Order: sequence, then C-alpha cells, then structure tokens
Amino acid sequence: MFRGSVVDVMKERVRVVAAMSGGVDSAVAAGLLAEAGYDVVGVTMKMYAPTKPAHAKSCCGADDFDDARRTASAIGIPHYVLDFEETFRRGVIERFAREYAQGRTPNPCVSCNNDVKLGTLRAYADRLGARYVATGHYARLEHGADGPRLFRSESPKDQAYALAQLTPEQLSRLLLPVGQMTKAETRAHAARLGLPVAEKTESQDICFVEGGDYREVLAALAPSTAIPGPVMTTAGAAAGTHAGIGCYTVGQRRGLPAGGSPRYVTRIDAATNTIVIGREDELDVDGLIADEVNLIRPERFTAGPARVLAMTRYRAKPAAATVTLDGDALHLRFQTPQRAVTPGQLVALLDNDGTEVLGAATIRATA
Repeated sequence: MFRGSVVDVMKERVRVVAAMSGGVDSAVAAGLLAEAGYDVVGVTMKMYAPTKPAHAKSCCGADDFDDARRTASAIGIPHYVLDFEETFRRGVIERFAREYAQGRTPNPCVSCNNDVKLGTLRAYADRLGARYVATGHYARLEHGADGPRLFRSESPKDQAYALAQLTPEQLSRLLLPVGQMTKAETRAHAARLGLPVAEKTESQDICFVEGGDYREVLAALAPSTAIPGPVMTTAGAAAGTHAGIGCYTVGQRRGLPAGGSPRYVTRIDAATNTIVIGREDELDVDGLIADEVNLIRPERFTAGPARVLAMTRYRAKPAAATVTLDGDALHLRFQTPQRAVTPGQLVALLDNDGTEVLGAATIRATA
C-alpha cells in the first residue's frame, strides 16, 4: 500500500480519476491506486498545444500523451485524452499575462491546480461517478471526519505550497499516492510496476513557455509588459531605462542599469510603467496584504490574530508571523523582516511547527 493519502477501499470498488501527465510521478500514483484495489480511470489533459516539436518542457506534447497511454496499458486501466485548452487558456495563461501587466509575478502552477486539475477535471470525474481525483504531487493529505488536512511532505520534493489554495471541498476529493515518497522511491515503484516512464526525465519550468523565455509569451499576450520605461531609485532619482515591466520581479538584480553598488528591484509600478530599485536591505519588509483568501482550517483563525509560519515562495523558509482577517483581505506581520516578498505570489500559512497547511492567499502588496 502506498504511503501518503490513504482512503480504505470499501466492498464496492472506489472509482478514481488519475491525472496522468505522461511523467513518472502521476504514472506511479495511478499504478499504486490500481494495485491497492481502486477502480482507476487514467486521464491526460490536453492543456496546451506546443508549436515547437522539440518543446521538452511541455507536458502536452504527443510523446507525453503516448507515454501516458502506454503507462495506462501497463497498469491495465482505461485511458482518455481530454481537451482542456480553453480552461487552461482562461484560468492559467491569461491570468499569467494579466498579473504581469499589473506589475505582479504570478504562480501558474497554483492556478492550474485550482482551475484545471481540481476544477474542470473534477467536474469530469463527477460525470464518471468517481469519488476522487488523484495527482502525482508530493504532499500528505489526511481525510477525516472533521474534513481534509493538508501537510507538507517529508520528501525533499515537497509541493504542498502549490496546493495550499485548494479549498477544503476540493481537497476532500483529492488523493496523493506518492505524497511522502522521495523521487528515488517513486522511480523504484515505477520499475517494480513495469511502467515505461520509470527513467523519464522530469519536465521543468512553465509548460506553456516553449522557448524558455517567458517574456516572449508576455510580449504576445500583454504588449504593455514589453514597453520600456523609467528606472527610479527608492530616493526618487532617475537611474536609467528598463526593457519592460514583464522582464522584472521583486528581488531581481540582473538586467538593471549599471551603477555603483548593487541595486535590486524593490517595487514595480505598473500604472506609471516604472521599476524602482534600491539596496539589498531595502528588500526587507515587515508585512503584507493578501486577497483570494482560502482557509483549509478556518477554525484556527476565528479567535482574532493567529500566529502562523508563512511561506512567501515555493522554496522559502517558513517565517513566524501574525495573521489578521479583515473582510476579504488578509493582513500579515512578520516577526522579523522578510526579503523580497513579491506581489502575485502565494503566501502559504502553516501551523507553528511548519508541517500542516492551514490556508493561503495571494499577495497583493507589502506593508
């Protein structure tokens, strides 16, 4: 039996729709579920049609579809390819461009999990009579009488941050069979199960950025992000010209006008098409304001300010903070200033030992 998200199979076989990208993680997730006695239906989502045949970073190429099909055949489960391009375009690609145009740096994987994998795919699962959707994410999920509980994985590949904005209702329909495994353990299971993708190379970066340069995508979808504009210092002095706000993110050092001591992007003002730069110590902030608030454990936030650990980036070290809810907004104050907190990114809220994910929100401004 797999370690991670375990739900007992009752007398009737529980149907699960397994999202199969063509990679090893999702392949092993599907294989372990079938081995455990679930009624598994493999589904590969066509979310983006690459225009470059050698686009290795995409999980939507013909080779990936074929790998998913061959994997499903090896497991002995049915497999379907579904066209989710329109959902992906609206919920992920267009949001990606819109956020950059507003001077923010989005996380498209979070949008994909929310809108596509646990949105459109789950609706398809409902039509099939499936109780769950399964993915190959590395995180631990417990299903109990008091609702789902999401935990960071003990694996170095922990991906709980990317799932932190899933609602309790979405999490209640999710299984994560490889959640606690290391990559080596996942590949070992793939070899044991005889899966053809056991040694397949991992995809990297943003799947719909074919040439490796996201600025090309932005220039096509949001031309305003490629318009040059002024670079100003935090003291208000002119420092040069930038190549377009889409080329920059808070904390960036490369690509800035040459000067004396090192300078970093401290703020992006989309309204005036201005990049503001400053010293490294000027990247530190005391707090943030966020919206799109999702509380997985809402009871932890009902008694006034809540003490949490906060992750403001995918690989960020959790930092002690206090959270206050004000209507639809979340106000967070760090115990010690944090570096390069970036609007558009997710802030994941953890319990005080840093293991359980309590909720998340989208950073809109620093404070």
